[in-house]
Amino acid sequence: MVLASLLTRGGRRRALSVFLLAVAAALISLSGAQSSVKAPGSGWFSGNPPLGPPNLTSLVSVGGATYAGGGSGTLLKSLDGGSTWSGIATGIRDPITILQVVGNDPASVVVGTGSLLERSDNLGATFVRLPFAHGGAGLISAAFPSAQVGYLVLSNGSVLTTADGGKTFTRKTAIPGDTPDHLIAVSNTTAFAVTAGGTIQRTTDGAVSWTQVAAVSVPLNGIATADATTMYAVGNALTVLKSTDSGATWAAVPVTGVPAADLTSITTAGPKVALIATATGNQVLRTIDGGSTFTSVVPSSDVTHAVFFATAVRAITVGAYGSAQVSNDAGASWKAVGSRIQGRFRVLHGASSLVAYAGGDQGVLARTVDGGQRWANVSPPTSARIVGLAAPAADTVFVLASDGSLQRSDNGGASYRILDTGRAVVPRAVVALDPDHVVLVGPIGVRRSVDGGETFRAVAAQILQKPLLTGAERVGGAVLAYGPKSLFVSKDGGATWKAVKAPNKHGIRDASFGTVRAGYVLDGRGGLWQTANAGKTWSEIECLGSWRVNGIEFGDAKHGFALVTPMGPSQAGAYLLRTNDGGRDWHPQYLSGGPATALDSAGVTSYVLVGDSVLYATKSGGDAGASAKLAIAAKPRSVAKPTTVTIHGTLKPSHGGDDVMISRYMGDRWQLRHVTVASNGTFSTRWTVTKTAVFVAQAYGNADRASAGTAALTVKRVPAQR
Repeated sequence: MVLASLLTRGGRRRALSVFLLAVAAALISLSGAQSSVKAPGSGWFSGNPPLGPPNLTSLVSVGGATYAGGGSGTLLKSLDGGSTWSGIATGIRDPITILQVVGNDPASVVVGTGSLLERSDNLGATFVRLPFAHGGAGLISAAFPSAQVGYLVLSNGSVLTTADGGKTFTRKTAIPGDTPDHLIAVSNTTAFAVTAGGTIQRTTDGAVSWTQVAAVSVPLNGIATADATTMYAVGNALTVLKSTDSGATWAAVPVTGVPAADLTSITTAGPKVALIATATGNQVLRTIDGGSTFTSVVPSSDVTHAVFFATAVRAITVGAYGSAQVSNDAGASWKAVGSRIQGRFRVLHGASSLVAYAGGDQGVLARTVDGGQRWANVSPPTSARIVGLAAPAADTVFVLASDGSLQRSDNGGASYRILDTGRAVVPRAVVALDPDHVVLVGPIGVRRSVDGGETFRAVAAQILQKPLLTGAERVGGAVLAYGPKSLFVSKDGGATWKAVKAPNKHGIRDASFGTVRAGYVLDGRGGLWQTANAGKTWSEIECLGSWRVNGIEFGDAKHGFALVTPMGPSQAGAYLLRTNDGGRDWHPQYLSGGPATALDSAGVTSYVLVGDSVLYATKSGGDAGASAKLAIAAKPRSVAKPTTVTIHGTLKPSHGGDDVMISRYMGDRWQLRHVTVASNGTFSTRWTVTKTAVFVAQAYGNADRASAGTAALTVKRVPAQR
């Protein structure tokens, strides 16, 4: 946080100096390859697609800094004109619809949604929430012509202004006419707004009054300045308006020779050159003669949502799935930034902290050699679906397909040789302890090879012959195999096996052991169980909260993940719970896309598959930001009859406004409530307790604080005294 402290102490001039140093450092270290970007509010980063998966819908560039915003709270930053990007954690999980640079200062930016606004003055290193009263109306547009002065426009036409950088806001005269669509401020006192009613409204006195300066019969959606006197506005049905007297009067510009479109935004490189985004995103309109003529260009096969000039000749577009393109000839031609591996992945396998594989339908196979920063297609070993992967060394991988074939590559997937498993039945899993020792598990029994897969023999252990086996994993030098009714472990490469007692009669959906003694089982009803003595005894983990657990993955005895989905209504996305203390408490992590379908850990890196083809990784256990402490207490702690119980707690650090999820387990069901943290970090909520109940609190991370969770808090129902 050295950058943040310098910006705070040194003011705007020093902020610009620090920004220029950051730009120089970025350019010096530039490798030409796009690195992955962080997920909002967590320590996960996406390697495929490199800038996705959410759609990028807004874009702004000034002074060498470019920001792009989009779905699921995604905010990206580029310091080299869009060639490479890094992710910025804002703590926002809703789509970012407000994105503006403050006062032409590349280090200062405001971002927001329809109900909140945040500001950063240090290139996105930290953010502060800007408080404003919206009265239920949505935030439509924001403009900050200087460091202290800013305008907010709400969906009901209300205008709020600030004179202290967003610390406080004052209500001003509403914009007349229909719903406003976009506002720009050309000075502290002069601003223009376009409306859905087809008007352009101007204020020259800081929104004390508004004057209509233009009107058309279709909605207007965007407005921009080209120089001191030239301005453009765009709207539906190829509508373009132009002013050459600083917005006092406007004239329609005929747009011909291009496909029909509704125009959503415009960016300029001087009075003659402009690029215009369209609602369908299948084209960008371009003029280089001040609107006398227009041409249609297609920057990408993906939908293009936004376009902006970074310099007079350098233009950038962003769009669907996090796609981005750059142009060095003012939009005449375009080049994609990074690439996305398409296809449907099914399985994921981490070989080491640097190497991992993902395989799926029609033999699609991807590989990373830099810990998930970038993924690349490798030669497809089969046209069938890949159902299992095992990589005992960086360049050695065994690929199991749905047609029962098993292939081996010793050059990272460049070429393969077919192995004879000795059976026509398709195994359910493959595990390789080293390049020589390979184990095939299920559906009935185990087959093993000690010569690198050249020959396989069935393991004769009788305990393996009857139960259905559906999964397996490597646990150090041991192998764990499991099925709906059984759990086995082998400590000698699969030669001999020992049955491990299951926790209950509800079956086994998933199992993961950190060591041969310490492990976890997800039962058929979604309950999570833990053992520290190789299954001799089991204890149920009751502190996950109101989530539906779909899978588990542990790298060791204490650190692991649960792949979860919310039990109640929630926004789309991939949700994980993380424990760093052997399941005593769990904190939530959010990734865009969704849902999380597979996860594997190797070394210090964890890899997760989200949806069909989105590949995330983390080297921090998925956590980011300063450590947080979340605590709850109950009053009273025991009840003899149905009683109202107060759950009160603290979240540190907190600036107020954070959301805490309180889950209660009572009567064989979970119930969830959301509470808002006060400015002093405290919160409370009241519950009716009729029988013994368990409470858990969890909070997502924000821009500078990690997520947090509590251990289970039990309020007991005790017999009434006579």
